[in-house]
Amino acid sequence: MNEIDAAMAAWGGRYSPGSAEQKSYVQAVALARYVIRKVVRIVDEAARGHGFDPLVHQALLQIFGAVNEPLTVSQLAERLDVVPAFTSRLIKDLEQRGLVERRRNDLDRRVTRVVATAKAGPVLAQIDERVNMHVQLFQNELSDEQRHAALVVFAFFVGVDSESRVASALRAGLVRRAPAGSAPPAAKSTSSAKSTSSAKSTPSAKAASPGKSAGGKPASAAVSVTKARTAKRAPAVRQPR
Repeated sequence: MNEIDAAMAAWGGRYSPGSAEQKSYVQAVALARYVIRKVVRIVDEAARGHGFDPLVHQALLQIFGAVNEPLTVSQLAERLDVVPAFTSRLIKDLEQRGLVERRRNDLDRRVTRVVATAKAGPVLAQIDERVNMHVQLFQNELSDEQRHAALVVFAFFVGVDSESRVASALRAGLVRRAPAGSAPPAAKSTSSAKSTSSAKSTPSAKAASPGKSAGGKPASAAVSVTKARTAKRAPAVRQPR
């Protein structure tokens, strides 16, 4: 059992403690954690390269990527997994750079929301460009099997049901891939069927049908034509003088 099969089995809760399946599954989890830590390190180094502390950069990502409505300070703290007091320091750093601003809620003046300014998008794009370059280099170090095993573990981490459509797609599209350039079995059988059909429709096959010549004419007519041609080709016999 490889890492993908073991991860799939564990996803559905089907391994015994101390078994070979558990060993393979834990290897897949270790790989997924390695991928996560490696990518986070790449993102953090890219942020530092643009003069941002990694956590300040993460705060800007969360503020810029807020869904539906801007985040409150407490919501941002929750997404960064830090205390609200420390979050206020991160927001202040971003305010001084002109990347975010605080806005009071019109309905409840006690609630303050943090909004990204027009300058935030270009800054994030520059950092993301450097991230993509290094991530692509890292991707080349992973085999297809390692990528797929990590995907299975990620699906398990975020609570995707093992019988869901996502799980089915992982099994069907990722776990078992045919080698590049190989024709599917159905296509091969179709080709052989065409070859057989072609062989059956050759002139020799047609000649075998009763009462028909190779050209499709009646047999009697074909014999007459053959005799006439033979007579024309036969040498004339000289009569003695």
